[in-house]
Amino acid sequence: MEDVARKAGVSRALVSLVMRDSPKVSPAKRTAVLESAAALGYSPNRLASRLASHRTHTLGVLFLDLHNSVFADIHDGLSAGLAGSGNQVMVAVGSADPRTELEAVRSFVDLRVDGVILAGYTGTSEDLAAALRGTPGVVITREMEVDGVDSVLTDDFRSGVLAVEHLYGLGHRRIAHVDISDWLPYTARREGYLHAMKEHGLEPQLVHSDMTERGGRSVMEQFLGSGAELPTAIFAHNDLTAIGVMEALAGRGLAVPGDVAVVGCDNIEFAASPLIGLTSIDQHARELGQVAAQAMLDRISGTAGPASTRKLEPALMVRRSSDPAA
Repeated sequence: MEDVARKAGVSRALVSLVMRDSPKVSPAKRTAVLESAAALGYSPNRLASRLASHRTHTLGVLFLDLHNSVFADIHDGLSAGLAGSGNQVMVAVGSADPRTELEAVRSFVDLRVDGVILAGYTGTSEDLAAALRGTPGVVITREMEVDGVDSVLTDDFRSGVLAVEHLYGLGHRRIAHVDISDWLPYTARREGYLHAMKEHGLEPQLVHSDMTERGGRSVMEQFLGSGAELPTAIFAHNDLTAIGVMEALAGRGLAVPGDVAVVGCDNIEFAASPLIGLTSIDQHARELGQVAAQAMLDRISGTAGPASTRKLEPALMVRRSSDPAA
């Protein structure tokens, strides 16, 4: 910066103003400084200047998975919500591994981000609080009890209820649920399913899988090979799992929904394709991202109060995988 000031014949303070795009500099002086900087190959250290103002205008965003496009939808919502705020985003993937998640959060904090947004966090509240070390946070898809950390999610219990109510209304009484692994802290969809089944006096049937298309296909193939009585309808934890279930059924020559109706959850774009036609519970992923972005902007600006929870209402999207008339 000293060399730029000397070459332009101005003070170091004026060069600093130009590099910060201050409106207090005349056009002639600004041109002289920029031309001198270009001639000397000078590039300002933006991180240093941001740290000097106690803000880096950078946010860390942790996604559970990038293979599931619901997180791409959340990212789109975050981008829309942060547009024009002057904040940049750094992204990490947790892969449903609490240790990987916490390493990413600690790295974000070490890099002095202004806040951390987590979409699909699987660890504990205590570990998250320790990793954040007071850095503002927003958790998407899960309700957390951590000081300074807001929660933004869709009512997953209601999602499970909606799926069962829809299938029951179509005449189904043997309704199975392809659930996620027991250790994952996302049990509300299962709880909603169990509640609705009990309300209708139906016997629940749970099978566990991971959250992938491959996992859904594998668990359904195992079930079909077991000789157990086939359910007339299946509610899967997410759309990818539901699509895997549909693939396994098709592989055995079973028709959807003629032999088995299938309902997913998330309402990803691929599931809505006419080629798939998957009935799904819309989680409003893009809106989740937008609401989370605003919550973060409020928190880092100091206008937010105590940690809060914002919960959206899910919506049933009926397609031909459950209702041939759809």
